[in-house]
Amino acid sequence: MGLNIDLVLLALAVVFLIAAVGISLAYNRLQTNYTKSAQDRDSFHGILEASNDALFVINFVSGKIHLANAKAAELLGLKASELTKLTIFDLHPKEFLHRSADRIADAWERKGNVYADIPLLSTTSEVIPVESSTRVTTYKGEPAVIIYARDIRERLTLQGVVEEQQATVREQNHQLLSSIRYAQRIQRAVLPEAERLQILLPESFILFRPRDIVSGDLYWFAEQDGAVVLAAADCTGHGVPGALLSLIGAALFQEVVVEKKLKGTGAMLDAVRIGMIQALSKDGSGNSDGMNAAVLRYDPVSMKVAYSGGYAPLYLVRNGALIEHKGDRMPVGPTPGEMNAFGSVEIQLEKGDRLFMCSDGLQDQFGGPHGKKLKSSGLKEWILQTSDLTIDDQYQAISDRFRMWLGKGEQIDDVLLVGFEVT
Repeated sequence: MGLNIDLVLLALAVVFLIAAVGISLAYNRLQTNYTKSAQDRDSFHGILEASNDALFVINFVSGKIHLANAKAAELLGLKASELTKLTIFDLHPKEFLHRSADRIADAWERKGNVYADIPLLSTTSEVIPVESSTRVTTYKGEPAVIIYARDIRERLTLQGVVEEQQATVREQNHQLLSSIRYAQRIQRAVLPEAERLQILLPESFILFRPRDIVSGDLYWFAEQDGAVVLAAADCTGHGVPGALLSLIGAALFQEVVVEKKLKGTGAMLDAVRIGMIQALSKDGSGNSDGMNAAVLRYDPVSMKVAYSGGYAPLYLVRNGALIEHKGDRMPVGPTPGEMNAFGSVEIQLEKGDRLFMCSDGLQDQFGGPHGKKLKSSGLKEWILQTSDLTIDDQYQAISDRFRMWLGKGEQIDDVLLVGFEVT
């Protein structure tokens, strides 16, 4: 009997021991969970108050606001304690509720997202545009979403100002471009039509490639007592400033050749130079603008050509060889020191000779496989290598070579090359 009592007492002691261990373990788990919850709350509170944006911790399923920081309360005109009695959907205009639910679902699926198409609604019914970013978390063991909402009213105001300024700039650019295109029409009206040169010189071409819409290079020609006067010039600058000078230059060639009927090419350049200086010195600024120019007078009956140039050469191709006449080393415009008269060269031509005048746009262009300048040597080589072609094919070949030389690079200057064959 005594033995049975001892066994019963031993069994009860074991049961109590096991129960005590279980209670201890349960208490430890509860204490751990409590400590973790306290740490989570402390962590959330730290995130909330450290953020410069409005911040909400919401229940993923119901949208109930668990926590909100002071920035959120300030933005919406509510107390933080009042916000925790609402859902996130209470803070959005009604027409955005469906979109808001979609964004919360997207956030959970993607582990976070960014959107700016759902505004918040203040207590005064002010619609506040915000940029929201989200990330998923848990709160008290339940799925939750943290929403950072940044007030973007100031940003949108600045964007509006920038867009308005950009619209103004676009309109100004449009007006400027329209003006430049009108200037192009004026320039084309003043310069002779390139196709008309083939009436005077059937075997001829004009390769004309403005860098911009209008050009500082100019070509000019006219018939004078059975002879053909042909000029090619490169005015200071390009674009609109160069184009204005080109109009002056074309008008001066018209005056000295057609109206004053000067026949000597040196005298022509002397007169054009005087006219250019007078035209540009009216404001008293004493600027040095002008042009480099070559002019020739070709008599098809005698097959003689007279040439004068100011920093602008004449190339003569005969029997596979190129002869260069360099002209004078002074511009057709203001020049420091003594102003000498332009010289003149007379050349007896032969059938099949080809003559070329140009601006410096071709030889100054960077390009080719090494991105270097073509230089005058390269241009001369192009002219020689293509001179056994017909004049039309030569024009096309040089035009194609220039396009290939340029490649994807930028054209740096206006381009002009005028050529004709003695027939």
